[in-house]
Amino acid sequence: MAPPAPRTLSFLLLLLSLHLTASSKLNIPKVLLPFTRGTRVNFTLEASEGCYRWSSTRPEVASIELADQDERQCSQRAVVQARSSQPTRLTSIIFAEDIMTGQVLRCDAIVDIIHDIQIVSTTRELYLEDSPLELKIQALDSEGNTFSTLAGLVFDWTIVKDTEADGFSDSHNALRILKFLESTYIPPSYISEMEKVAKQGDTILVSGMKTGSSKLKARIQESVYKHVHPAEVRLLILENILLNPAYDIYLLVGTSVQYRVQKIRQGKITGLSFFFFLNVLYKFLTTKKF
Repeated sequence: MAPPAPRTLSFLLLLLSLHLTASSKLNIPKVLLPFTRGTRVNFTLEASEGCYRWSSTRPEVASIELADQDERQCSQRAVVQARSSQPTRLTSIIFAEDIMTGQVLRCDAIVDIIHDIQIVSTTRELYLEDSPLELKIQALDSEGNTFSTLAGLVFDWTIVKDTEADGFSDSHNALRILKFLESTYIPPSYISEMEKVAKQGDTILVSGMKTGSSKLKARIQESVYKHVHPAEVRLLILENILLNPAYDIYLLVGTSVQYRVQKIRQGKITGLSFFFFLNVLYKFLTTKKF
């Protein structure tokens, strides 16, 4: 079989180069890191494929270090670290050049002051002695932009008395902060390292101890952020009650259905509380205990 013509070979090489160029991407176009004086906050940049030489236009603002460096002095991943010494918004451009294709990828690394923090979660309710709830700090700059990471920043999480919880004089005892090391859940690696030295990061677990309402407060320990107001969240701890059957049931007039009310603790049904019957004819619930 005859070798491909020079034009055909050049065309194939061009297609290959275009394919590599189109498929190589960074995991994020811009990263917003918090200004700090003590803790250094890192963020990992990663290309989808290839091996890259990384550089920063202003390493005094945001430095870049290779991760998993090989003998070619290149890496698919690199760690950006906020290094700015000025409490103002500064930007450094991170470049990544593919050693094979010459393709250059770019990410803007912005370092700015934290203006506000808030606590985010998937719900404000958790069940007694059930799976814990994860709470996470979200930080914002003066324009309301969300910081990309708070990894390594130390926070002080405390359970405080909920003065608005009428009838619950010991509401602060309804909740407890749970370490990831004590749970069956896997945290980010930096959280594990912080817990080993008795520090709290931007992510924690909480578990319900008794029914009621409880309030959590989180504050940044970094001295430069003493002026930032602490974030607060109110959580409601409920009994885990299950109505069985739990699906919709349609009844004819004159018929009835038997329901069971069950209590769940630590993923197990602790027993039947009571039965009750729904009778459509009389249009009211008749309860019979067993």
